[in-house]
Amino acid sequence: MKRLTLLALLVIGITACTQDTIDEASNLKANVEHIYATFEEDTRVELNDKKQTVWTEGDRIVRFGNGTHDVWEFAGKTGDRGGEFNNIGYFDEYIDFDFGGKYYALYSYENYGWFGTFNTGEPAFFYYVRGTQEYKQNTYDPASNNMIAVSDDGNDFEFYNLMGYLRLSLTGEKRVSNIVLKGNNSEALSGRRYVKYDDFTVGAWYDNLATSITLNCGEEGVQLTDTPTDFYFAIAPTYFEGGINVSVTFTDGTRFPIKTTKEIYIERNHIQPMASVETGSGVDWQIITIKHSGDTVARPYLYGDTNLAGYVYWNDGWMSNINVSGSYVYDDGMPEHNITIKALNANYFYIDSCAGISEIDFSNF
Repeated sequence: MKRLTLLALLVIGITACTQDTIDEASNLKANVEHIYATFEEDTRVELNDKKQTVWTEGDRIVRFGNGTHDVWEFAGKTGDRGGEFNNIGYFDEYIDFDFGGKYYALYSYENYGWFGTFNTGEPAFFYYVRGTQEYKQNTYDPASNNMIAVSDDGNDFEFYNLMGYLRLSLTGEKRVSNIVLKGNNSEALSGRRYVKYDDFTVGAWYDNLATSITLNCGEEGVQLTDTPTDFYFAIAPTYFEGGINVSVTFTDGTRFPIKTTKEIYIERNHIQPMASVETGSGVDWQIITIKHSGDTVARPYLYGDTNLAGYVYWNDGWMSNINVSGSYVYDDGMPEHNITIKALNANYFYIDSCAGISEIDFSNF
């Protein structure tokens, strides 16, 4: 893979890439007042009830070309599948490169991470994949999506999706506060990526990397019912060789774990569905309780099938995932604790020291 060399302007550009730093459109360098944008077939910015692509009012894109580096805003209404964008300003700096008469555009302006060059001098466009996304009913967070487009005249663009999507379906009785997604092999899931200007299949992670995405569900949360509720994550194309793990946090503070070690591939411009998961009273938890005295206890281990998941409740107001190595140290000053382990799909229990433990109850395991 070619090594990227950032322009000297890059650091300035990242900090300056906000609405406040683009000049007003009255100083427009381009000769057009409007541009028009559509999608490649099945590209998804936001889904309507027919699972078709639609724009959202106020969507903004960044356009590039010879002497061109400007920002445009969608002039239509939410739900339109195509339409005009109005120029709202331009950047003082542009890419010193001959684009051969072609123009490029990146969605969204809010995720724009500036530009750089390969060691050949060819441009690369940077964009951010968000580590915090917002729940939206029956679709994904459109602000978390990223696309790129090319045009022969700078006026008409067809956008190419850079993201894929994971759909999690849940049933139950509680309200979901947030959902955290991680790869079992600590794959990068958020941060800044780049894409080559003339080959949209060439791209990779660059910096500011993190290994999780949190889907927030608003102050009131999302109510679950007997009918599956879908939750979407916008993800860069990723191969989860060892599977994924998901932690669902409810508004009452409780959590529900979901895990699979089966490989999952998130493809560009595709939705990867997961089987519906029941989180309510119908869940048959495997429960182990441990009575312990002292301030240090060995962490228990559970073994099971590919969907093994669970939590340890330490009885001091804290909890953790199962199968974390080492010991747990209490600092609450209490002499005794009743530890509770709640698991799914477990077959075996192991603990490497019984120091301080007076009883282990397997009656509900």
